[in-house]
Amino acid sequence: MEILLPVIILSLLGAIFGVGLAVASKKFEVKVDSRIEKIHGLLPGANCGACGGAGCFGFAESLIEGKLPLEACRVTSDYNRRAIAQILGIKIENTVRKTALFHCNGGTKVKNKFIYEGIQDCIAANSLMGGPKVCRFGCIGLGTCVRVCPFGAISMSKEALPVVNPQKCKACNKCVAACPKKLFFLIPVIHTVYVACVSHDTGKDTKEACPSGCIGCKLCEKTCKFDAIHVEENKAVISYHKCTSCKECVRVCPRKTIRVREESR
Repeated sequence: MEILLPVIILSLLGAIFGVGLAVASKKFEVKVDSRIEKIHGLLPGANCGACGGAGCFGFAESLIEGKLPLEACRVTSDYNRRAIAQILGIKIENTVRKTALFHCNGGTKVKNKFIYEGIQDCIAANSLMGGPKVCRFGCIGLGTCVRVCPFGAISMSKEALPVVNPQKCKACNKCVAACPKKLFFLIPVIHTVYVACVSHDTGKDTKEACPSGCIGCKLCEKTCKFDAIHVEENKAVISYHKCTSCKECVRVCPRKTIRVREESR
């Protein structure tokens, strides 16, 4: 009897606490919008954070709450984007697929002004006198862009320059944001011609700094029949809404600075 009484008391207390927890869970239940799970299932699952949300689930919540637009996710396929728009009850326009493009052709061809032995990170190196390269606009070559890419779309070449695989690239913008020299740009994947230089130096200074930098000679500008390329601030700039990728500018460029993007590797 002495043992039975405590058992009965504990059983009653357990039952009371159980009922209390059940009531509390119902009363304080946080209702989750069923659309969040559906949307999350249509997102790529990369959790790259490029949208500004806390991963794909956080982005799905932000969509429902109206804190982020659907366009903020750059890596979702067009098919899934349309499916998400249907769930949200909104209309979207067809998007043009883009890829990251790297604009530098210096690499190991450019001399160093000092030996850098610090943290092997482009941002850290750039904080020290703009990096070790003689060309103040060119790639530092320590591969920070490779490490930030969540899709494995960037690798380093033998010339210590980033190479983007357009088949893997999702145009998430991570490399664009990470590069301290601002050498990455997102362009429509249908365009293959680009200027592999962002230097604003004069032709004379560029020649001294890099053997393959743009010297602003304007041969490309004079050759283009579509008015799609102009020299601005000492460097050639392509207007992609006019460019037909005819490659005439590539042919006449004396420094081989205007190049054709590799389709695959």
